[in-house]
Amino acid sequence: MSGHDDGPADLELTAIGEALSSLLRSRGLSQAAVLAAVLAAWPEAVGAELARWVRPVALRGDELVVEVESSPWATQVALLSDRLLEGLAVAVGHPVASRLSARVNPRSER
Repeated sequence: MSGHDDGPADLELTAIGEALSSLLRSRGLSQAAVLAAVLAAWPEAVGAELARWVRPVALRGDELVVEVESSPWATQVALLSDRLLEGLAVAVGHPVASRLSARVNPRSER
């Protein structure tokens, strides 16, 4: 991930993540299973307040797509993407994506 050096712990997480991804594929499990784990861990990974406004909606290869309510939230996600992905890797137990993108979808009520 950009923004920091890849130390031994980062390399171990990457190796574990790659092994888990390989196992899931070999067992016929789709990215839907990984996305389910992301959804379950999201509030713990990013904090309850942010989870209220930013919601994972898709996993496309190594990209996690989140939905936000406004352009300012999309900007905030872009600025925090490395930190959010690192927190998510810790909460899930392995890296799930190397990129994070936000799409804006306004909702009428919260």
